[in-house]
Amino acid sequence: PVLGRVHASRPDLVVGFSPRSSSSPEEKRRRKESSQAATPASRRTPTERSAPPPPAAAILLASSNSPPPLLPSLCRPRVGRHRIGFPRARAAMEPESADDAALAGCKDKLKHFRIKELKDVLHLLGLSKQGKKQELVDKILTILSDQQDQVSQLNGLTKKPAVEKETVLKIVDETFRKLHSPANSAAASPNQIDSGQSVKPKKKLNGSAQKDVNVRCPCGSSIANGSMIKCDNPQCNVWQHVGCVIISEKSAESVPQELPSSFYCDICRINKADPFWVTINHPLLPTSIAPSKIATDGSYTIQYLEKTFPLSRANREMLQKAEYDIQVWCILLDDQVPFRMQWPLHSDMQINGVQVRVVNRQPTQQLGANGRDDGPVLTEYCKEGPNKIVLSRSDSRMFSLGVRIAKRRSLQEVLNLVPKEHDGEKFDHALARVRRCVGGGAEADNADSDSDIEVVADRVSVNLRCPMTGSRIKIAGRFKPCVHMGCFDLEAFVELNQRSRKWQCPICLKNYSLDDIIIDPYFNWITSLVSS
Repeated sequence: PVLGRVHASRPDLVVGFSPRSSSSPEEKRRRKESSQAATPASRRTPTERSAPPPPAAAILLASSNSPPPLLPSLCRPRVGRHRIGFPRARAAMEPESADDAALAGCKDKLKHFRIKELKDVLHLLGLSKQGKKQELVDKILTILSDQQDQVSQLNGLTKKPAVEKETVLKIVDETFRKLHSPANSAAASPNQIDSGQSVKPKKKLNGSAQKDVNVRCPCGSSIANGSMIKCDNPQCNVWQHVGCVIISEKSAESVPQELPSSFYCDICRINKADPFWVTINHPLLPTSIAPSKIATDGSYTIQYLEKTFPLSRANREMLQKAEYDIQVWCILLDDQVPFRMQWPLHSDMQINGVQVRVVNRQPTQQLGANGRDDGPVLTEYCKEGPNKIVLSRSDSRMFSLGVRIAKRRSLQEVLNLVPKEHDGEKFDHALARVRRCVGGGAEADNADSDSDIEVVADRVSVNLRCPMTGSRIKIAGRFKPCVHMGCFDLEAFVELNQRSRKWQCPICLKNYSLDDIIIDPYFNWITSLVSS
């Protein structure tokens, strides 16, 4: 009878040993010759030379529904002296170990991929690119795992998988090599974000480059170390640390940080937020406000920021004039509307011990996309010499706070900042945009056509009334990035934003700044004809 035991990982595989008496005389002779050939005669003792060969162990592989009884310990071979191999069992297990190694290597490479690389891999595999980052990783790993084959077997499917595992491994390996190539070691491989817009690569400044750059970061350090990002304002050219001003999603530390398509430092953002104020100087440079810590009950604890800024005699005399004021401002670093003020939740401020109201909204209410916070004026609370400001807040987000001396601009001064008609946009470009919107042009690219006008007509009616005031447009203004035909009255729009500070297109409701406003040459030509 065969004595054996069930294999650990294969219940249907029985590994057993046959007794010594089952070997034939010819097999005994062959084992004796191979044993003598393996051991030199000089090393064998006289007893070993005359002793019969050790008991042979033969592997019996059989498929059985019920396992045979366990092998008694007296019949087990001496593994320590005579090595027993399982050639067929090892051959059956080798493919599984190879697949496990390939799957582990692929998982390790996918950890270094960003969302863009994951979408590129799925695009090459012909799979959907929708979902969060972990969902994209799971889609790739599903092809490499054996779950797909097991599901096919259970459903009785005999079709070959749409994508071979070797193809997936090759695509992942090539994407990994491109990501870590020398040309892309300090930046994203194509230097693009998911929407296809180009981004600036991260730069590390070293050596003499550190002495030539202007570093002004909310963290307070003026040393250019690590990854730096430069302000897009050509008159600013300030460098800041990426880790201090770019708030990324929670991900692995080894994953490179994606940079925005455009970046403005905190001072340039506050200057663009309200063009009716022009900054004279900064008694307190921007300083970062760290997020509040989480208490044991899950709420955010109240934290305090205490700063001191000096006020010289010359600045104090300047503040005596009506058009000058000293203002404290605050912005959210990762705000979706970059050019506006925003204060943390539960904000409370004191200037030299005097309570100052910060916001007009509820302390627990977050600022919406159409909301704007004010910068409290501190002129009557400040004195010559050192001034102390204390801010308490309870918010999990990162902010930047500063104090500036600013001068008010008049409405005409702000209107003069808008470029002249011939400097903003050429007439031919404006006419081409109108043709694309109505669908009557010869341009092949009709991607920015107006969704409200889909049928080519001989005539198209356009309202020449301002969408904000309802009166007839005198000077047709528009935001340059907008692709629609609609315009607004320039003077009325700027005057209304003196109070609201939204700088939001009244037609498409997108947020911009005063620097993006131009005079539409085509519709301004029409309005001038109507007025005359």
